[in-house]
Amino acid sequence: MTRETAPEPDWKAKKQHYQDEEVVQKYNQVRFKGGFAGSKTRRKWDMILRAVQGLPGIQRVMDVPCGTGRFTQQILAHGWKLVNGDISGPMLRAARDVAEGRAGLLGSLRFDAEKLPFADRSLDLILSIRFLMHVPRDVRVRIFREFGRVTTRYVVLDVRHKYCLNTWFKRLRRALGSRTKLPEHRYSLAELQQDIEAGGLRIVRKVWNWPPFSEKLVLLCERA
Repeated sequence: MTRETAPEPDWKAKKQHYQDEEVVQKYNQVRFKGGFAGSKTRRKWDMILRAVQGLPGIQRVMDVPCGTGRFTQQILAHGWKLVNGDISGPMLRAARDVAEGRAGLLGSLRFDAEKLPFADRSLDLILSIRFLMHVPRDVRVRIFREFGRVTTRYVVLDVRHKYCLNTWFKRLRRALGSRTKLPEHRYSLAELQQDIEAGGLRIVRKVWNWPPFSEKLVLLCERA
């Protein structure tokens, strides 16, 4: 029995996928069971707050990719100034609807995370949630470098790790001949450390979500 690993994500196809208006309209229903104001979002926001607990001087935050504005209300309610960024025009329009009429939104910009349209050290915190598992390894490192260039110091990353019972169970079923779909990229801690350091960052804090039953891990990183 050989262990089968998931292929690297098709980055070009991923970027194109979220340009589809119909995909964006159904996104929250598919990913968050009808809306992002539920328990998944509350748990993830709590993990984000635990990651940044005690950090001084955070005012200007960029959420990239912001998607349909899953964390827009929470960021603004927390008192941070927000820049929403995404490569998808339909996603940005949905996020702007969430922020409409609320103070603190600095802007919504469409761009590729591999090349951020900001000056060096122009933002206090980069927030990147539910994104990196869709990105091939070489591209992830380039994105980490851009995050490190633009932030004054801090980056919060949401990753998926390999130390989850459900992930192992899916791999076992696939190895035994099942057509079970393998999850997209899942990190080992060694690979995670290597990629982040290659991107000019270092891990400051790890916030786990119910190990070993959840694959979700939020990291506080800073410029190395």
